[in-house]
Amino acid sequence: MYATEWHTVHAAKTEHSAWAILPDLLTLFHVASVLEVGCGNAHWTSVAVMNGVGDHLAVDGPWNVVDDLVIDPDHYQVRDLTKPLAIGRQFDMAICLEVAEHLDLEYADIIVDSLASSADVIVFSAAIPLQGGFRHVNEQWGSWWRAKFSARGFEAFDLIRPKHWSDTNIHFWYRQNTFVYVRTSNAAAIAAAKARQQELYAGPIMFDAVQPEKYDEMASYRTIQGKRLAKRLPRWLVSRLRLALHL
Repeated sequence: MYATEWHTVHAAKTEHSAWAILPDLLTLFHVASVLEVGCGNAHWTSVAVMNGVGDHLAVDGPWNVVDDLVIDPDHYQVRDLTKPLAIGRQFDMAICLEVAEHLDLEYADIIVDSLASSADVIVFSAAIPLQGGFRHVNEQWGSWWRAKFSARGFEAFDLIRPKHWSDTNIHFWYRQNTFVYVRTSNAAAIAAAKARQQELYAGPIMFDAVQPEKYDEMASYRTIQGKRLAKRLPRWLVSRLRLALHL
């Protein structure tokens, strides 16, 4: 996972992203309780709280600095995301954004199971192949994750990208990768999601897409040459450079 310095550097834009995306979803699904998995400094949880969600919990690994949290530490727990969360209760919504790519492939089903057991509505994003970042060890297309949630009784909805695709004030990874998964047995939530989906567009969901700004970055000759050079450097040095450059 990213060190706390990364979250601090990106804090303002992360909070803006949460404010742009989350309030509408909280209203749409009548959310009164939220779980954020892999929270970093917990900006998304903070925005939920400021929108009236008093019942909330954020979890992340031991690398987080509690003093940097933007929520009450009493609502935060240190958890190993490679193991089932087993919180022992349900929330109206679970949020897990740009976290799953940091877990080795063998733990992908565990993180999905943890989310599926925690809420009927899941706001989820994970880095796509070649997106890049510090310790991205399992970058997968959205359709790959969709299959896993579908196997656990969840339907995918594209409620974020159509509204925010071109808003560069939001981190590109949220605009590119975020889907809402709803448990099919929750009739009210499914009806709300389907109605909103039809308002946004009527066509089939295109799960695997790349933001233009990310494509330009990846396709530049300078980046390509840099990646070739990185392959020749020791892994420990590449990791330190990425951290220093906030990549």
